[in-house]
Amino acid sequence: MKIKKIILTAALAVLAVGMAGCTAGNSAADKNGSSSSSSNSQLAEDEVIIKDAQSLNADGHYKASNKKLSSIDIADLSKKGFGSLKSEYFHLQKSNDKFLLKDNKSSKSTNNGNNTSNNNTTSTGTNNSFSSFSKFTGDYVFYNSDSDRQQMDLTISSDGSVVQHNNDGSAFYGTAVASGSSQSGILSYDVTTGTNDTKKINANVEIDVTWDNGEHETYYGYTSYDDDIVLTDGNSYHGDLVNEVWIK
Repeated sequence: MKIKKIILTAALAVLAVGMAGCTAGNSAADKNGSSSSSSNSQLAEDEVIIKDAQSLNADGHYKASNKKLSSIDIADLSKKGFGSLKSEYFHLQKSNDKFLLKDNKSSKSTNNGNNTSNNNTTSTGTNNSFSSFSKFTGDYVFYNSDSDRQQMDLTISSDGSVVQHNNDGSAFYGTAVASGSSQSGILSYDVTTGTNDTKKINANVEIDVTWDNGEHETYYGYTSYDDDIVLTDGNSYHGDLVNEVWIK
C-alpha cells in the first residue's frame, strides 16, 4: 500500500508539472496572439484613414487630406507589416503637397503682380546643392514623441524643396541649401536607444532652410551607429531635451 501511494503521488506531481507547462505555453501564445491582434487592428484602422485621405485627394481637398493623414500615429509606420501603408502615406502626402505648394506659389505670384504686369512669377528657390548629399534627402519623422510638439514629419527633396507636416494637419514650406560640415559637439538624441538620452555628435552636412514666412532654420545631419540618417538643430529644449531631431 505504501509503495502504491508513493507511485500515485509521483504520477500526480508529473501531471501537475505538465499542466503548468501547458498553462505557461498557452499564456505566452495568448500574449503573442493578443499583440498580433492589436497590431492587425491598428493596421486596419490606419488603412481606413488612408482610404479617406485618398478620396479627399481625388476630390481636390488636399489640405483636408493631409489633415486626415495627420490622425495616423507616425510611430505606427515603423511597425512590422506597415511597409505598404508607409509607402502610400508618403506618396499621398507628396501628392497633396504638390498641389498645395502650387497654390501657395500662385497666390504669391498674384500678390506680387498687383503693382506691375511683368512681375507675375516667383522663384521656386530650388537648387542642386543636395547632389553631393543625396542620402540626406527623403522622408523623416520627428523623433521626440512629446504630444505637446506640433512637428510630425519632414520631407527634403533633391531640388532643395522642404515640407514640414504638423499634427494639426497644417504644413510649412521652404527651400534648403546643403553644404559640407565638420562641426563637432552638436547636441542630439541617441536615437539608437529609442529614448530621449542626449549625446554630442559630429556633423557631416549643414542644411540651411528658409521657410516661406521668411524664418531661417539650420539642421546638422549625420549617420547614427545603426546607419540611420538623423537631423538635429542642436538646440536645447526644456533643459534636458533637444528642440528638433528628425530620423529617416
